Amino acid sequence: MSFEDFASTCTRTFSQTPIRLIRMSSSLTAYADSIDQPYRHLVLLCQPHFTSTSMSIAFYLNGTAYFEYLNEDKIRQRLQLLNNPRKTSFHRDDLQVILTRLKTMLSNEGMKQDDNELHAKLVSSRLLSIEIHQGDFKFKFRCDERPKLFEQHYVRQLLIQVKELSDRQTYLCELLEHKDELPQFNAKLFLNTPMTLVDDQEGKQKKRMTLADFQYRQLKKLPIRDLNNGSEYLWDKF
Repeated sequence: MSFEDFASTCTRTFSQTPIRLIRMSSSLTAYADSIDQPYRHLVLLCQPHFTSTSMSIAFYLNGTAYFEYLNEDKIRQRLQLLNNPRKTSFHRDDLQVILTRLKTMLSNEGMKQDDNELHAKLVSSRLLSIEIHQGDFKFKFRCDERPKLFEQHYVRQLLIQVKELSDRQTYLCELLEHKDELPQFNAKLFLNTPMTLVDDQEGKQKKRMTLADFQYRQLKKLPIRDLNNGSEYLWDKF
């Protein structure tokens, strides 16, 4: 069992989903009585999380967060309201195709496509409307203000990044000390894999095995415990 196979079994929660910068096609439009300073940037901080039947999304703007959760029924209803079935090239009944397309459109690569557009409007101090469309496909998010999410997720991810940098520095020093004992160290895998991954579902912190744990146990010839299902593997099986 390789580390790549092991890592693929670790599912992410919304709080573990990375926050990314997405480019807007036009400047943010604000409601008439807004007292906030004009938002002059053409990018937004976005945190989209997808499951097989739903999606959660948060946007971070002017020191607060806007959030919406969409289940299967809400996704289908919104598609029906925004898209003309006679002109669209997709089938609303195929939810997986729709979710995959939305995920691609909100990715860094998707935002670079010429026909991919995103427009944001602050309808009120408590409501942010985001409209995205690509060709004949349109979708809209109506996100309510959730100030607590800003601290719980945005600030929390900044702190995680600081800890990540610290952990990587410490671990790299350890690797240098034992470099002759670990000839198969994969530098690319090390750079692309988080050192820490915490699942806080149901308020419980459960640390899953990370790259640092995996390679440290490889180095020390220790048993490897799969924290996803509780089974334990000896190193000679890998």
